[in-house]
Amino acid sequence: MLFKKDKIYYLDGALGTELQRRGYSTKLPLWSAQTLFDQPDVVRDIYKEYILAGADIITTNTFRTQRRTLAKAGLEQDTERINQLAVQLCIEARTAANVSRPILIAGSLTTLEDCYRVDLVPDNETLIREHTEQAQILTETPIDFFLLETFNTIREAKAATQAANATGKPVAVSFVINPEGNLLSGETLSDAVQILDQFHPIAYLVNCVSTQTATLGLEKLKKITALPFGAYANGDGHPDDDQGWLFENHPDSVESYMQACTNWKRLGATIIGGCCGTNPEYTKRYSQLR
Repeated sequence: MLFKKDKIYYLDGALGTELQRRGYSTKLPLWSAQTLFDQPDVVRDIYKEYILAGADIITTNTFRTQRRTLAKAGLEQDTERINQLAVQLCIEARTAANVSRPILIAGSLTTLEDCYRVDLVPDNETLIREHTEQAQILTETPIDFFLLETFNTIREAKAATQAANATGKPVAVSFVINPEGNLLSGETLSDAVQILDQFHPIAYLVNCVSTQTATLGLEKLKKITALPFGAYANGDGHPDDDQGWLFENHPDSVESYMQACTNWKRLGATIIGGCCGTNPEYTKRYSQLR
């Protein structure tokens, strides 16, 4: 599977913060994965809403379903089952939405520890072993490609990309960057792309940052890669150590996000979506950019 450079693909918006906004538990360490155990139907319904709002790609709720994360909640024995369930909910949502356009399912892989904590990145052997396990579980499901999300170091991004690439499934890689446009580790996007190109990814993105920082990231990606590139930034609110996210309820959040999306399209981004704090209303609006 390859993204066409002359077509814009619209990712869904947030899941974890959308669950929180609707009153469901997103307490850490499980974050959005808690609902897979408690009320999986809710997850399926949100996916359906995103598809009906205009999303071309829905992302599996596997952001915090690694064995190590589940073990922190005493649920390690459910690792394989819960990852498979996360994909099944996407399939059911796609069927229920019954739209005529193709809907792709992206298998989410992310950092083993907190995406904002570079100091917590495990050693290389652990990275390879644990990312390989989750990648192998997901590759046995009908995902269309892997979406490696919110990577903060080249070292872990390389390990995860290597693990996902070994399955034979296509891989897109997304980084979380600082206001200077570098990975949170201080490493440059240019160095990251140069190192990861050996694994032949299908796209590079930035995510889980402000729209301003995402724009800077896209400006950099435009200069350093010939591959499709894109962004899915944060909407209303900010991170919280307990719940994971706190909403601020700014009335102009959607409008300002749309302005950013218009700018991203102008920069040449062909993959546009939403991260924390966004919801189906955002998707409905940005998916109308043609």
